[in-house]
Amino acid sequence: MFYLLPRRCQMNQQNIYRNNNQVLKETLSMHKPEQLLYVPIEIGKFNHKAKIVNFFGDIIVNPFDFPNKKHGLDFFTDKLKFATSSTNAQKIFLGCESTGHYHLNLVYHLQQLNLPVEIVNSRDSKKEKPNKDAKTDNIDLNAIARVLISNKGGRQIVPEGIYYNLQRASRTHRKFIQRKSSSQNIITSLVDRVFPGLWDKDNSIFSDKWGKASLLLLQHYPHPHKVIQLGADKLARFFRKNNTKLGDDTANKVIAAAKNSLTKPVSELNMDIFALKAHIQCLNLYNQLIEDLQQEMACLLVQTPGTYLLSVDGISVIFASDFTAEVGDIHRFAYANQIISFAGSCTKVFESSEYQAQGLPISGRGSKFLRTTLNQIALSLNAWSEPFHNYYTKKYFEKPDKHGIARIATGNKFVKLAFALMRHEQLYRPKGILLDEKSYYSNIFDKITRKLSKFDLSNVNPENNFLLKIKKQIEIKEEI
Repeated sequence: MFYLLPRRCQMNQQNIYRNNNQVLKETLSMHKPEQLLYVPIEIGKFNHKAKIVNFFGDIIVNPFDFPNKKHGLDFFTDKLKFATSSTNAQKIFLGCESTGHYHLNLVYHLQQLNLPVEIVNSRDSKKEKPNKDAKTDNIDLNAIARVLISNKGGRQIVPEGIYYNLQRASRTHRKFIQRKSSSQNIITSLVDRVFPGLWDKDNSIFSDKWGKASLLLLQHYPHPHKVIQLGADKLARFFRKNNTKLGDDTANKVIAAAKNSLTKPVSELNMDIFALKAHIQCLNLYNQLIEDLQQEMACLLVQTPGTYLLSVDGISVIFASDFTAEVGDIHRFAYANQIISFAGSCTKVFESSEYQAQGLPISGRGSKFLRTTLNQIALSLNAWSEPFHNYYTKKYFEKPDKHGIARIATGNKFVKLAFALMRHEQLYRPKGILLDEKSYYSNIFDKITRKLSKFDLSNVNPENNFLLKIKKQIEIKEEI
């Protein structure tokens, strides 16, 4: 005996596939299976490989290679035209694995030809291989084809336009920050060998050891013997000549440190002195590049809804840029938990019958760049934002032996706030606090402009400038 489901249950019927397999449903409702073609592409640095199959897995065009050049793209499109005409296909699906940066140019040019490519996660395609230990191009092509036909797994979205440039600037900035830190560590080690005592933590000569005066001294007079030969008067003139705002007192302190320094002769430290000067030059270059990148990041940020994140205490231009760069267009997410899952900061789930595991670690399967950004943002919010500090403290004392949990929880809480601010294009307003709205939003705008004050935004198109949009929103609120 068969029973019909109530009408309500039919309308709210759930599906076991990703996004209810909506794409596959719509495709099969509009086209017959034999009118569908699938083109898996195996990406390489110099040459790519592809094949063309139908919905049932029958091979229409055998595997073929084509170079990563314009004539290779023309050869690929000719194969598509042949397969389309010989099968009367109405719909074509193209797909490839995410392979670092090798696929980006090919995907871009195919999209320009109205041939969108689905970027498949290599973990999903690996699950479709009958033998997990075997790897050939043909096996990989078959696995990608199965993922495309069944519409399984997730898809990577390649950022475009402003979001692509912001992501490149953000990641390059992060890389140079890492290299700057590495150079500083090496310089510290070399100073300890060449001029021990100059950077004494208990008797500091310079207020900032990475400042202009300290680095100039090490570039020109790195060894104590050279400093003693120069003398206090000439050293003081050297500081004044280079506009360091330092004079006789500092010069005398440096001379005293040089006389008391336990170092080797200059002849035995020639290569250390050479390395010291070289790394200081690298450090100066990194500082300039980082400053230029931050300028570019600020200009790109104000052209996105990520500008609204600056209304939160503890969120600098760099943090707002890093978050926006990794998330991309906020409208591609339906709700905040999707971003948390994308970051890989959601906890793993394990359930069997009546047993449900507790205290599992995070999945760690998402974007490592976004996950790192959220960890840094959580620490900044704990230091500068009272609501987030209270939340961080609460989570910290719940698990005092696992500090990372408080950091991850605070980062996830920020994601939910950032999603709301960017999606609805609104400024941050703490809950449960009575505020004078006019003065509050006026202060918020002042806070945002202060954060952006050191950047030149004159080249930003006014039509795309979210800072001007925020100003208009506040003016409307003040009129009301």
